[in-house]
Amino acid sequence: MPWIDAYRSYDDDTLAALASTGLLRRAAKDVEAGRVQWLEQGDSTGVVQSDGQRVRLDARGPQQARCDCPAPAMCKHILGAALWLRGLPASAPATVPAGAAEDEHDTAHPIVPGPHEPQPGDPLAEVMALASTALFKAAGIAAVRRAAQALPCGVEWRVQAGTLIIDLPDLGATCRWIVHAGFEGMVSEVPTHERKAVHLMALAALRLAQGQPLAWPEGMAAGAAAHTGTPPTTPLSQRESVFVGQVEALLHELLTGGLSHVSEQASGRLLALNMSARGEGLPRLAALLRNLGGMVDWLVRRDHRALERDALALMAHIQALCDALRAEPPTDTREPGALAAALRGRTRREFGSTDTLDLLPLGGYWWQTLGGARGLTLGFWEVGAQRLLQATLARPDASDLGFNRHSAWNTHAVWPGAGAAHQLCLAPLRLEQPRLADDDRLALAGNARAQAQPAWRADDPRLAHLGCSLWSALTDRLAAATGLTGDALDTLVLRPAATQPPRIDEARQELHWPVQDEVGEWLRLTVPVSEPTAQRIDNLERLCARGAAVHAVVVRIERTGSATLLVPVAVLSTTPQGTVAPVSLDFAAEPARPSPMAERILRMLQLRREQRMAPATTAPTLSMRLLAPVLDVLDTQAATGRVALTSAQRAQLQQALPAIASVGLRSVEAALLQHCTASSAASILRLHCLCQWTLELDGLPTAALS
Repeated sequence: MPWIDAYRSYDDDTLAALASTGLLRRAAKDVEAGRVQWLEQGDSTGVVQSDGQRVRLDARGPQQARCDCPAPAMCKHILGAALWLRGLPASAPATVPAGAAEDEHDTAHPIVPGPHEPQPGDPLAEVMALASTALFKAAGIAAVRRAAQALPCGVEWRVQAGTLIIDLPDLGATCRWIVHAGFEGMVSEVPTHERKAVHLMALAALRLAQGQPLAWPEGMAAGAAAHTGTPPTTPLSQRESVFVGQVEALLHELLTGGLSHVSEQASGRLLALNMSARGEGLPRLAALLRNLGGMVDWLVRRDHRALERDALALMAHIQALCDALRAEPPTDTREPGALAAALRGRTRREFGSTDTLDLLPLGGYWWQTLGGARGLTLGFWEVGAQRLLQATLARPDASDLGFNRHSAWNTHAVWPGAGAAHQLCLAPLRLEQPRLADDDRLALAGNARAQAQPAWRADDPRLAHLGCSLWSALTDRLAAATGLTGDALDTLVLRPAATQPPRIDEARQELHWPVQDEVGEWLRLTVPVSEPTAQRIDNLERLCARGAAVHAVVVRIERTGSATLLVPVAVLSTTPQGTVAPVSLDFAAEPARPSPMAERILRMLQLRREQRMAPATTAPTLSMRLLAPVLDVLDTQAATGRVALTSAQRAQLQQALPAIASVGLRSVEAALLQHCTASSAASILRLHCLCQWTLELDGLPTAALS
């Protein structure tokens, strides 16, 4: 009965995506208790009794199975049958006579591959051999139209046993193609009404990245290709304005309902709006909606990492972008249409192939977004163009249980010939046939191959050209990256002339590391103290205690509610052998130093001298003191859904108004007056966004002489 082999490709993650982890656990208990057995066996179908219920199955997988129980969707009986079939021996003999012949509808087969037959058991080859016409017929015209409008998008993929796992970071979705199960057998946690469109997008994006795009129906291909060029530079059309109004309506609905009381349907609606935003040519808005959808999922699950104030800040940003898109564009001092194009955003990264790149690894760091995505980002210094390039291994959610901090660093291959990330950072490399985007991102998929090169010595003259060595230039760059029209800036490379040992600020729960530039100014790098950063802090302290030369520091820009932090994540240092190598603070294992009593006493005395020499810790900014009462009221309104101000809240806002007006914050003052006069969801979002940008601009890191 070869049809049973189809169930061997359904691992626990895939079955959990069909229903839930709890339901899968209950089904596994039924299998362990022996409550699953054959009733009928046939060459193409079978009937299994699962905990007293009849389950009819065939080669199309558990999605097409039918159970006699009244459950409307995937039930534990179907999951139990799938688990049981998966565990049967490959050549299980038939012990029960086959039942009555099934009709033609019940024995329908998956999509038939095209003329190039894939190898058995290879899901990637199956996808590459799919005939476009058969695929579009299985998806349906509505899904084809939506997928064509939303394409193209970024994609990552991997093969795990008999499953091809396709990640769509732009949508925050993971889709699974099961070998021999066809399009109808694809699995994801996408809401049902969007599932076929998202599955088709995943297959189309994968085929495009592999150089074998689908042959779209006439009249739809133009819609998909329209987003590969320059973004529109004109104001919104009437259709786009209607869509932006729909986004605002959902934001206001979430606020009036209270962020502490969001429902599961909200994340599905945000996913639908995300896809529509991509189809309307508004990729920047789509990315924000995707992140908000992930945060709403966390709030629904009552995850301890989810905070209503973070969701409110993101919603305020979306509201500001909607206002800017709808407003009449001002006179553009840059090239015509540049402002409108910046507000719309880049539809996708255009990866171009170059012959070779000579790269110096700078290390990597682990990250996780508020929306649930997580990943490993590697930094490289391109010797020829003197610039920072980055490559990222990521997952849009927690569905891939095998992807974690350890496996991403030690197991997952980056490029052919390069091995895992920890091997890649051991020596410089030459990357052949890389795919490089116009935003300095390296694609991990494709035909790129890496070859190790001789290590750099500590006296190599090329080290004098790494990164930024003048701190006064940083403030301007960070200020330009704030607001709607700022350029995206998340990582910097600094070249310090000198450093001081890091020290703990217990009051702020931060580790501060002073670094000096070539003109003698000091800049404070900061690592917030928390459980995820414990290894980063320990490695940084041990590295500085080792006294090795610091040639460059990779810092990540993290914007909090009151400040912009420059967080060191990797250090380019000298090894005991005299060569240059990166130390990735999230993954390294710097050797511990001995700590006898005498050394501890000397260290305490040295620490006191260093603290007297170091620049003073910056006091809370004026904007933090002025706007904290306002933000407290807005956070409470958003969390509870009580948009109308209470008498106590109104008094608190009016008390803060004179001080805000006295320092010339006119825009904040006007928005605050409007909110006090007529409180609404829109006024909450607009006032919060103005307060947030004021805090960011006032909290930029500054350099000072010691």
